[in-house]
Amino acid sequence: MEKIHISLVGGQPIPVYLGIKEDGQANTVVLVCSAQSNVEAERIKAQFPKREFHIKECSPTILQQIENLALKLREQYNDCEVTINLTSGTKLWALSFYQVFSIHESVHFIYVDQTNLLTDLTSKETRRCNIDINTRFELYGTPLEDYRSIDEYTPADFDVMQKVERIRRGNKKAFTELTNKITHIELERDGAITDENSGSTLEWTSQPKWVRMTLNGSSGTKTEELKSEHVFDILFHAGWFELKVAGVLKKTLPEAKDIRMNGMFVDSDGLAKNEFDIIVDCGTRLIFVECKTMVFDTTDIDKFRSALRNFSGTSSSGLFVTYEKPNKYTKDRYQLAMEKCRDNDIQTFNYSLWSIDRENNLSLSQIVADMISKQNKR
Repeated sequence: MEKIHISLVGGQPIPVYLGIKEDGQANTVVLVCSAQSNVEAERIKAQFPKREFHIKECSPTILQQIENLALKLREQYNDCEVTINLTSGTKLWALSFYQVFSIHESVHFIYVDQTNLLTDLTSKETRRCNIDINTRFELYGTPLEDYRSIDEYTPADFDVMQKVERIRRGNKKAFTELTNKITHIELERDGAITDENSGSTLEWTSQPKWVRMTLNGSSGTKTEELKSEHVFDILFHAGWFELKVAGVLKKTLPEAKDIRMNGMFVDSDGLAKNEFDIIVDCGTRLIFVECKTMVFDTTDIDKFRSALRNFSGTSSSGLFVTYEKPNKYTKDRYQLAMEKCRDNDIQTFNYSLWSIDRENNLSLSQIVADMISKQNKR
C-alpha cells in the first residue's frame, strides 16, 4: 500500500520537518500551506530532495475551502496509508483535516511538541526526534555564519579568561576604557594605550598574540601578562564573560551537544542580520544566551526576544546572563530589564547575586536544565 504524508504548514517549520523525517517510508509528501507560509513549505521541501512533494495552498480561515481540500485529498488517497501531521498551521486546518480523515480506513494523526516529542494520536505511541542545529536555521532561512565552537578554545584561553576576570576587579572603569575602544584593525599591529584618568596601561603584540595589562586602582597596582591563541577575543569587548558562561555550560550540562559563540546570522544575500553571544544545542531545543556585565539599555531585551523568534521559532529558549550586582545607579534599569525578561519568557541569571546567596538561587546550569524540559509560551 502506498504511503502518503500530509502536513499542515504554518509559521513553525521544525515540527513539519520532523514529522516528514520520521515518516521515512512515505512515497509522497503533501504540504498544506497558506500564501503566507508558502516560503516555509518550500524550505521544508528543499530538505528532502529525493522525496516527491506536492504543495497545496489553502485559505487559513475560510472553512469551506479548507474542508473542500481535505475532502479532495481523502478521495485522492483513499486506498493509501496516510499520516497527517496536525501540529502546524491554523486550528481550523487541524480540526477540519481531523474530522474529514477520521473515517479514512488507514490514517494516523501525529503531533510534535516543542521538545521534539512526536506523539501518534492514533496509537498513543511517542518517540523523541532529532534535528541538527544547521537544519534548524536553514528552515527559518537564517543560516549562522562565522561562529566559533567552544571546542576551539584551549586550556591557555581559559587561563587567560580567569586572569582577565581577576585583574578587572582592580579597576572596572579603567578596564572598560582600555578594552572597549580597540578595533580589530589596531590589533593587527603592535600597540599600546593609556587610560588618562587612572594611568593604567595596555600593551599588545600581534605575533605572537600577547598582552600586558597594568591597572591602577584603590587597592594598588596590578599587572597581568596574557598569552593565548584567542587572547584578543577574550580580553576585548567582554569576550571573557561570554567564554566564562560558555565554559560553565560545557562543563556542567550533559545535554549540551554543541556550543557556538559569536555567531552571525545572515540573510539570503549574505548580509549580516544579527549576532548572538552563545547558542547551546541541547538536542531537543536551542538555548540562546545573551551576556552583559550589566544592563545599560533595556531595548537589548526587545531585540534579543525578536531575533530569537525570527531565527529559530517558538521551540528555542532565551537566557539573559548578567555579571555585576546592581547598584544605586543601575538598580532601576536592572529591575526594568528583569521585568521585560519575565514578560517575554526569557530566563535570567546574575553571577554576583548567585554568589552572594547560592542556597536560595539556582545555578546557571540548573536554570538551563529546567529550560530544556519546559514548554515555552506561545
